[in-house]
Amino acid sequence: MAAERPGNLEPDWAQVGVLFACEPSGESPDLERLFLRTARQCHENSRLLPLSVTWLVSYGQFVARHRLKRLALEELEQEFQAVLGLIIEEAVANGASRDLLIVSEVCAGIGKPQPLAVIQRDGGALAQIAKRRASEISKRWGLWASLVTPKFDALRPVGWLLKRNPDFRERIIRKGDLRVSVIESLRLDFPENTAPSESALTRLTGATRTAVRKALVSLELEGMVVVGMDRRNDRDHPVRLQHAA
Repeated sequence: MAAERPGNLEPDWAQVGVLFACEPSGESPDLERLFLRTARQCHENSRLLPLSVTWLVSYGQFVARHRLKRLALEELEQEFQAVLGLIIEEAVANGASRDLLIVSEVCAGIGKPQPLAVIQRDGGALAQIAKRRASEISKRWGLWASLVTPKFDALRPVGWLLKRNPDFRERIIRKGDLRVSVIESLRLDFPENTAPSESALTRLTGATRTAVRKALVSLELEGMVVVGMDRRNDRDHPVRLQHAA
């Protein structure tokens, strides 16, 4: 089961193609948890909002959106859910797939509006400037931030991304649909890449049991998973990732 990486996010973003002034981490990050970590740090790093939005506009179909939805609900603190919602909605406004909105739909806004940037939270002139310049999207989330302009020249091409992160090819082939959330949940969230039951897998993908079963049928035909048998329960079966890295 993957552990969340602490500390500086920039090497992980560099690993997936963002031109930060640092070396890539050398290891593919847990992409969905990278967005959670980004939401937690946007108030301290002004580059994270526009660059994460830009990445989603260009490469949002790499994201396992059902898994990100579930992680946002279960692992992201409410004060940072608004930041993730802002990232998603700014990306969609700039051309990212509307399928990503299933994530922002479960995020809660900030009750008392405030600037996104912590350095502007002085209650004085800087806060008023932030409020005056805030985009309508950011105001809906209770966070005052300027309208995001994508910075496409800050991204490497998709060929570079796939060369450095070969496992991501499975993500883009399936365009981030539920099959991707099944694969990534098995790969990152279960010991030995095996879910003890379809019920457990359903909970960790954030989808319905019917939808997960349909995805499993497809993944079995693709040779990606093995659905086993449990002698104690003939209605709920363990699921193993066939091509675990």
